[in-house]
Amino acid sequence: MPLLKTVKPEEATGVTKEAYSIFENMGAPVALPMQMMSISPFFVEAQGNGLKYYISHPSLKFPLLAHIRMLVAYNEGYEYCIALNEGMLKMLGGLSQEDVDAVKADPSKAKLDDKDKAMLLYVLKVTQDPAMSSAEDIAALKDMGWSEQDIFEAVQHGLGMITAGMAFKIFKMSE
Repeated sequence: MPLLKTVKPEEATGVTKEAYSIFENMGAPVALPMQMMSISPFFVEAQGNGLKYYISHPSLKFPLLAHIRMLVAYNEGYEYCIALNEGMLKMLGGLSQEDVDAVKADPSKAKLDDKDKAMLLYVLKVTQDPAMSSAEDIAALKDMGWSEQDIFEAVQHGLGMITAGMAFKIFKMSE
């Protein structure tokens, strides 16, 4: 049982209801990490705004973002979001279970174009060891057409998975 009381989807009002509607409008159940954020109106609203932003991001598209979430969660042992994003990649991204297993074993096997794959590998590298980031990495990504804003926002997306995963474990959300 979670250590903190969250707002159930059927009881949501205000900013919480608005944040939950992102999932409901897609015909999906409200994800437990979003329900965890309901403890704080500030954080549930921020999370909802972040989701809306990334859903319509002009250059960081669904397949790349879902790979980032799944693989950062995988590296962190964040089982709920591994399964959630694995399911999204299979249902919406057209990946097979074999594709998902292959990319978890070797992220360079991701079925992404070279530009997206380079961003994925960079995000995974720096979220595992921030000291591994270099000017050469940034230059290479920029040479592929990524902007500094894209690079920053992709890394932030990965970091969000780490903080949400830690909070999920701290508050025993899956128990």
